[in-house]
Amino acid sequence: MIFTYDHIYTAWKDTVPQNSDRNSHVQLKYELEPRLTSLLIRLENGTFQPSPLYLKNIYIPKKRVAQVPSVMDKIVQHTICDNYLYDALTKPLIKETSACLKGRGTHYAVKLLKEQLRRHCRLYGKDFYALKCDIKSYFASIPHDKLLKMIDRYVGDEKVKAIMLKYIALSDVGLALGLQQSQLLANLYLSPLDHYCKEALHAEFYDRHMDDFCIISQDKEYLEKCLVKIKSYVENMGLTLNPKTEITHNKINYLGFTFYIDDNGKAVQRLLNCKKRTKKRHIRMMMREVIAGERTVEKFVNSYMCWRAHVMYADCYKMIDEWDSKIRIFLNMLGYDWKIKGNKVKLYVKNY
Repeated sequence: MIFTYDHIYTAWKDTVPQNSDRNSHVQLKYELEPRLTSLLIRLENGTFQPSPLYLKNIYIPKKRVAQVPSVMDKIVQHTICDNYLYDALTKPLIKETSACLKGRGTHYAVKLLKEQLRRHCRLYGKDFYALKCDIKSYFASIPHDKLLKMIDRYVGDEKVKAIMLKYIALSDVGLALGLQQSQLLANLYLSPLDHYCKEALHAEFYDRHMDDFCIISQDKEYLEKCLVKIKSYVENMGLTLNPKTEITHNKINYLGFTFYIDDNGKAVQRLLNCKKRTKKRHIRMMMREVIAGERTVEKFVNSYMCWRAHVMYADCYKMIDEWDSKIRIFLNMLGYDWKIKGNKVKLYVKNY
């Protein structure tokens, strides 16, 4: 790959919000041209070295440690991923694979699973079994030696490969969660499992979203045999199945939702109760931050509307109506009101 200033500049625009007031972002804007030029030279001559990752605790949706790169490292990641790695690393993925792919996010996976349930109902009836699996501590347990063989296979550009290896070396084992290339590599690493399930196990209804995957069948014994073979295959990849892996009857918990087929043959999607409780805690935490001045009203409303648009895909209208009312009361207390039309919201100050 030949790096150009246009690549670096476009990556900067994708990385740094134009209205950001963070000190590191403001300083970069003032020194933009010389710093981007210096970065371009180091990338071209191979002397670029990434900065150590910053560790940050995340408590929503569950407690974990995120490894956050510096602003310049984010720019480098955008440069190599957007201009080279995305096409190279997503080409081997089958259509049943989603996560960190253009047009193939969570809603794509949900839509695909519901279509598979409807198709199963038409072919075999409403009664079904589902094998739901996920990988234990997936990002943190991906072995470097096996991953490097896949990189050699799919990444032909030596400059890009050298930069990738420097970022992989920042973690003693596994991949750093906060790097853009980690998302692509993690998706690619399970690509052989996709082909194994589809071609060797002949899974007719298969769906994978990063390290969560499932198989639907009318035959429970078939799924039990699949589980034994998948467990062995995953262990050969240096990974371990989560103990929560299970076979369920006439329902499947997947991507935060419960899916089942109702009496009319319709694929129904409900938000899991644990996800409801988690979001309630998150909303109340954001409300406290707004009152304390740690979060603006606009950011609070935008965050809520993003979650609202996500769960609108499920049959959660009653819950959404309840929370819309609670948010309105909270905003009125702060002197604001809103109008919601579809997934768009207009926030304004009340006139007394």
